Amino acid sequence: MSPKKTIHKNQELKNAILIVRQVSAVLSILILLILFFVDDQKILSELPVCEARKKGLKCFLCGSTHAFIELKKLNFSGAFALNKLSPFMFGLLILNSLFFLKYLFKNNKTKL
Repeated sequence: MSPKKTIHKNQELKNAILIVRQVSAVLSILILLILFFVDDQKILSELPVCEARKKGLKCFLCGSTHAFIELKKLNFSGAFALNKLSPFMFGLLILNSLFFLKYLFKNNKTKL
C-alpha cells in the first residue's frame, strides 16, 4: 500500500471519528437540555420501562433517569444509591458538551 493511500485512509478515519464525536456531543447537549428544562414527572412518564426491569433483572443503566434527576437537584448520594455509574455518566455528558461547545466556538472564531 502506498503512503498516499494510507494517509488518505487515515484522514477518512479521522473524519469519521470527528462525526461520531459531534453526534454524541449533540445528543449529550440534548439530554442535558431535556433534563434541566422539562418537568421531572413528564420525563419519567414518557420514557419506556427497561426491558431488563420488566423481566425482573437489573442492567447497568437501570435507575439512570431517576439518578440524573437527583443529580440535577445536587443530591449526589441519592443518585449514587439509584445507579452507581450515574455520577460518572452525568459528568461525561457535561464534559462532552463543554468540549464540543469549545470546539464550535474555537472553529467559528477562526472563520470570522
